Amino acid sequence: MKKILFAFLFALTVYLTARFFSHASGSSLGVVLALIGTIPLPLWLGLAALTCFFYMLDWIRLRSMLAVLGHPLRFAQGLRLTCVSYFVTSLTPSAELHTPAMMFMLTRQGVPLPQALAASVSKSIYMTLWICLVSCVTLTFGHAIPLPAALQIGLPLLTAPLLGIALLLALMAFFPGPVMRWTERRAGTMKAGGLSQKILLGVGQSAHAISAIGKSSDVQHLVCHLASVVFLLTYVAIGWLLATHFGFTLTWLHALTIFSTSLMVAYLAPVPGAIGVAEVATSYMLDPALTPQGMAVSVTLRVLCWYLVAVPGAAVLAREFHRAGAWKLPKVFS
Repeated sequence: MKKILFAFLFALTVYLTARFFSHASGSSLGVVLALIGTIPLPLWLGLAALTCFFYMLDWIRLRSMLAVLGHPLRFAQGLRLTCVSYFVTSLTPSAELHTPAMMFMLTRQGVPLPQALAASVSKSIYMTLWICLVSCVTLTFGHAIPLPAALQIGLPLLTAPLLGIALLLALMAFFPGPVMRWTERRAGTMKAGGLSQKILLGVGQSAHAISAIGKSSDVQHLVCHLASVVFLLTYVAIGWLLATHFGFTLTWLHALTIFSTSLMVAYLAPVPGAIGVAEVATSYMLDPALTPQGMAVSVTLRVLCWYLVAVPGAAVLAREFHRAGAWKLPKVFS
């Protein structure tokens, strides 16, 4: 029953958000859905194939990070993790639950906590850095697209925390010893057995695993970066196909600029799952008039590349909670 309730509430949130933004843009949800209904079967089949490939790349990215640390990840396990990842990312403004959820799921599969944290964080940071790099470069040197003044001002602020996280990751990668010694000293001043102490010790223990990934010359390290780039290009390809169907004529550079920025907004917007924000931003970049055709592109893109697996993710996570013991989280920090 709880699984059904989670899925229903999430689906209702997406629906009501779509209704609100479609109303704000001057095009009813019915018109947008009618336009989506005009997508022919051959195009749906092509979109389905690209969408499957899109999520397979998510599995490859995490699998390659775990492989560097000597842990396998089967496709079925990876798919469950992907679903949970998109679900928990949609619950809070800054995806605060993503890392704890991945640690919980991976430790349930036998991956030691420090290595689960290192693999999950490295995978996410690599992907986000590639998205921001491509988006910022294309916005600066590529095809000019209209951006709202507020977004132009706020964009550097959105990326600033990411740079701080990246610097922290680099510090842990190249100087794991000092990081671990510092966390141990700080933990010694905290309440023994307290949550803060356990978290700090967990971060310190993860420094060596992050260092192993950061310094690794294993081919799997390169695979993660390649999969991240192809992941982004697949998202762009899906967006370009939809835009072409709905009458937008885009060059490859124009499409790369719009849809890489769309994905950056989806990753960085301080709104749970960027629900509504990513749709409107994508539609605005296609046409500042926020036409029904632009909304049809953005809504379909987001359904295929986010909501499609986010709703099942609630059921997967609820099932793992139940297996862990009546919805009680296990002590993942020891």
